[in-house]
Amino acid sequence: MENSESGLEKITDTIESVITGIPAPLRKNFLKAFGQLCTAAVDVPEAWLEGKAHEIRATTEARVEIIKKEGQSFANKVDAPKEYVDKASLKFASKIIKEQLNLDEITYRAAQDLAKEGDKIDNSPKEEISDDWLNEFESQARLKSSDDMKLIFSKILSGEISKPGTFSIRTVKLISQLDNQPAKLFQLLCSHSVSLRVGKQVVDTRVVSLSGNAASNSLAPFGLAFSNLNILQEYGLIISDYNAFANYSKCIANNQPASLCFRFNNLDYVLDPIYGSVLNHSILNLHGVVFTKAGRELLDIIPIIPAERYQAALNQFFEKRELNMVEVNLNKNKKP
Repeated sequence: MENSESGLEKITDTIESVITGIPAPLRKNFLKAFGQLCTAAVDVPEAWLEGKAHEIRATTEARVEIIKKEGQSFANKVDAPKEYVDKASLKFASKIIKEQLNLDEITYRAAQDLAKEGDKIDNSPKEEISDDWLNEFESQARLKSSDDMKLIFSKILSGEISKPGTFSIRTVKLISQLDNQPAKLFQLLCSHSVSLRVGKQVVDTRVVSLSGNAASNSLAPFGLAFSNLNILQEYGLIISDYNAFANYSKCIANNQPASLCFRFNNLDYVLDPIYGSVLNHSILNLHGVVFTKAGRELLDIIPIIPAERYQAALNQFFEKRELNMVEVNLNKNKKP
């Protein structure tokens, strides 16, 4: 019991430290999400939650009364020992408490993320976070007990609070359905991917199939064999054409700064023509395995595993086209 109280105090302290530092346009979404999801929200000053604390207490008390009545009704109708009914009720209560603890930890981690990123959040007006989205998130997140899934769901929550619409309801459902194998395969896929970005928007994400065809196992040496790609496609994370292409020529610094960068392994790159190159770089079609919209939404919250072997192969792939991958620092001109 001491640990539980300590955990709730940490959550409440985090909320109190964050609420005074986040931009005003974000505060309404912050309070709405945490008021619905987090147990500690009932201990936050009522002025902050605009009267929601009383509503939460009333709703909780009503649910308790319903459970008591249903339990008594069940006991009256079923010929079962009282000890059995008591144990079943205790098991049900334990399940509810465990699910709420999952939500509390996820909201606590999301609060930590927002506390760290508070000074980077812009002050532009925010759309209100959707009730339907919050309801779906709550129903899925409460079932997540593993540390990896809690981390992912906390990042989804903080991202949606910061910018409603970042994660669709379909994406929340999709990530909740992943079991261990497809989840690890998706992490592997993300770790080998390049993504084309316009500002903060990801417009294309793919794993370049190098000089072969991913449908013919060109990516098998990197753990992305055809059979593994089929699993990811069945979960709706990649499209069915494993050799689709997109033009990345805007990433080439052709006697002038490149128009766009692409990201690989959490770093940004442009392509610099090798000195003396005679190739026409006006078109650079990269074939490979393309992420779906849901896959792109999840890309930036999946922990990346260094893919050194693939990076070496990707460098060789570009060198054959007389291009060098050159890392760029997009933050060097930004104010700290």
